[in-house]
Amino acid sequence: MNLHSLRYFYDASFYPSLTEASHHLHISQPALTKHIKNLEEDYGVKLYEKNGRHITLTSIGNELIKECHILFQQADKIECFLNQKSTHYPLKVGLTQLNSEEFIKNILINDSFDSIKIELTTGNTKKIAQLLVNELIDVAILPESDSFAHFEKEKLFSDELIFLSHPDYCENHLSKSQLSDYQFIKREAGSFIQEILNNWKQPNVTFSNQVATHAEALLLCEYKNGLYLCSSIQAKSLIDSGKFQQVVIENSPKITRDFYLYFNKQQEIKYFKRYIKQISHEFQKTI
Repeated sequence: MNLHSLRYFYDASFYPSLTEASHHLHISQPALTKHIKNLEEDYGVKLYEKNGRHITLTSIGNELIKECHILFQQADKIECFLNQKSTHYPLKVGLTQLNSEEFIKNILINDSFDSIKIELTTGNTKKIAQLLVNELIDVAILPESDSFAHFEKEKLFSDELIFLSHPDYCENHLSKSQLSDYQFIKREAGSFIQEILNNWKQPNVTFSNQVATHAEALLLCEYKNGLYLCSSIQAKSLIDSGKFQQVVIENSPKITRDFYLYFNKQQEIKYFKRYIKQISHEFQKTI
């Protein structure tokens, strides 16, 4: 029996349609459909029935789901046992300061990852990329880049960059002509945020004193020292609390980045590959 196809059939049953299931399982819909059809053809059974855009389990399909639940629950117990006996080294993860909070929230305090030791390194995009290239870390969460074409990757999420300010610093909509009345918070060399601002090339843009971390930039922003370009995901809770506001600037470019979990193809990483999909799934559930 092809347990790989059986697992896809089991996991897909938690979603109302194969389209939605394929999205969450990170597999194309035709490939997912083929796995299920292979099971049906191999054993001459009907597992799903179409109901418009949705799918419904047949009576045989429902019975098989119950058996699968027992099977994969036991498989999880076996994996947990092996993990407890494991002598592998910790997984070294590189993060930018903009996504470290999301990783900690979704992974480090998640009971699903109790069986694996994780060591975090944070820095700007350039620093983390160099650590990955030099194989000083095992995996990194970074924006998509052609520079990492030789690494394996799993997409985690998409994020838009927005401008933040203290509510008393400026209005929440600014025209280009008003920019000369304000300054932008400057990040360190190698920061993706600073590269975006440098490439924006507005003639009347001035910068604050340079800071080296996201936390320092937020502190300047809080003390009304400028506008800060940052992740919309990370800014959401700050805006909702009323501590900061989003500022829309006339004709400013909309910048959306796809973030990926990049990892080396070295021998040691094979132990951790089973966690890659799980990490991706945890991010997708909350972002």
